[in-house]
Amino acid sequence: MHDAARSDAPAGRGSSFARILVGLLLGLGALIVAYQFGMNMHASTGLPYWDDWGYFFGTAQGVQQPLTVHSIFAKDSDHVAPFFKLLTHGLWQAVGVDFLAFRLVGWLAFAAMLAAYALVLLRDCVRSAWDGVPVAAAGLFLTGTLNNEYFYYQHMGLAQPIFFTCLFLFLHTLARGRLVLATLFLLAFGSTGVFGASYALGAAGAGAVLALRRDGERDGRTLVAVGGGLLLTAAMLWMTFHGSYANHTGQPLVLPWHSGFWAFQLGAFATATGLPVEAVGAPLSLAAGAAALALCLIPAAGLLIGRAGRENRNAALAIAGLIAGAVIVTMTTALGRAGLCGEGIANAMRCGTIPRYAYPVLLAFPAAVAGWTLLAGRRTGVGAAAGVVLAAALAVGHGAGTDAFWRHWSVAGLNRMVAERDAAAERCVATYLHAIRKPAGSDSAGMDWSQPLVCPSTSPRNIAPFLQAAYDLKADFVQTILADAASRPERGMLATLLQAGRLDETSARLLLETAPRDAGLLGSLDRFTQLPSGSLAALGWAVDAAVPAPAAFVLLGVGDRIVATAPTGGARPDVAAVLKDGRMTDSGFALPVPQDLAGQQVRLFVLGHDGGLKELTPPGGVAATP
Repeated sequence: MHDAARSDAPAGRGSSFARILVGLLLGLGALIVAYQFGMNMHASTGLPYWDDWGYFFGTAQGVQQPLTVHSIFAKDSDHVAPFFKLLTHGLWQAVGVDFLAFRLVGWLAFAAMLAAYALVLLRDCVRSAWDGVPVAAAGLFLTGTLNNEYFYYQHMGLAQPIFFTCLFLFLHTLARGRLVLATLFLLAFGSTGVFGASYALGAAGAGAVLALRRDGERDGRTLVAVGGGLLLTAAMLWMTFHGSYANHTGQPLVLPWHSGFWAFQLGAFATATGLPVEAVGAPLSLAAGAAALALCLIPAAGLLIGRAGRENRNAALAIAGLIAGAVIVTMTTALGRAGLCGEGIANAMRCGTIPRYAYPVLLAFPAAVAGWTLLAGRRTGVGAAAGVVLAAALAVGHGAGTDAFWRHWSVAGLNRMVAERDAAAERCVATYLHAIRKPAGSDSAGMDWSQPLVCPSTSPRNIAPFLQAAYDLKADFVQTILADAASRPERGMLATLLQAGRLDETSARLLLETAPRDAGLLGSLDRFTQLPSGSLAALGWAVDAAVPAPAAFVLLGVGDRIVATAPTGGARPDVAAVLKDGRMTDSGFALPVPQDLAGQQVRLFVLGHDGGLKELTPPGGVAATP
């Protein structure tokens, strides 16, 4: 701790004790991250999730869009940016189509981000070891699993920690006067799209204010921070919004004079404090978000205009830039995302609770605590006391509600979510692969990739083109699913049905060589609904009581043809409670309906593990309408 050694008070036993305490807090954080990493790697099977499909399989080179002059600055989605594209492309070539390896890289990047952040705050932004104690305590909340949900189960989670690491190393090297390294880190960090532009703007604004207060004095660090930040910000904001980010979701922009814009902003701040709208309701969550925003903005502004900032210029630049960036990046996200959850303040706040939107805010809190320690006074102990109060307030917020304070460091729930999601995704992908396999003796043996695939547990979009790319690349997760098929005979029956079987409309039975069983098959078509991707899906549940277990698959028929299929696997604790059998919990299904069948009469069937079939709809079928 470089600056800690320059405390206003003489170094002594108290300072040594504070250093030990800071070390213990940092060690505890490292142990938490290591434990979470080990448990996560154990739980995950390495299947792609959500944006992973489009990112890794969007083109042959494994990135969403080819590298062009325009893409040097403009992003193609929320996470993808030129520097990250190049880095991930290199990893892709090095590790192959191995998503567990990508998950490992993501966790290493996350650990590097935390280490770089601690380096900036504890070496460049605090005056004594005692001031570092509350800063390190506030940093512990960055290791909370529930706060890092986005990083925890999505391979794309390595994007944010990589560019934040570049940001923190830029600030550190700038403070140390290493201008060549600082410029390189600024360029790498700046190529991260809207997030990079927002933090560059925050740092540039802080640097500009500090530069104006120097009464004409300029140095290399001011030039790099202000000039570089402004240039990168102008280029990236223009080219990114000129590209696809401004409205790639198809939603109207939510502008600052709309209530939803500020509800999103305050919702993100409230979530970072541990008080999301779902837990405490809209009024309290709004108040908590407003208080957290004020507690961040006050030290940022105070350091720029006050004496403490003039005496600690590097700290003022880092702290004010980090806080301003957190505010700006949340505002930028609110422009295109605040309306995704529906109308009204509560819905906009729920959008702000998404981990990847709230996490940049959480990163601002340790910086805010460091800012308050500087503002509180020059005497050692006064600033530390103020920081302890703020860290304690953060702890109170995260301990509020019905759950225990320690829930943020619990991994059991997320491990269960990862395992269930992977199991459901495997069943869905396996069903599809069997369904599209052409007969071996046909003229065009292989796979019919023209059929769409939507696996709600994996992605709300059609992933068939991406799965085809993964299949052609012999991705590890595809090979595992194919190898597992031999132990699941019902999938072979399903493939036979889809390729050669027909339904007898009168008896609702499969026209196969062996008569199927229908006894013990239970289920219900609850409703048709519109998925986020815009496609239609049939929702319900199905069980095979003879096993007993959730049914193997559900089938969608029109006339005597089977036109779509899906496995069970959705959580239905209500069904398990009625049947008094916990083994039936994962009996829910979401069966995509082909677009050309919307509004037509369709029939829904449940397929048992031994090939039995039972219709869930009336004999004439039902209209496929929401």
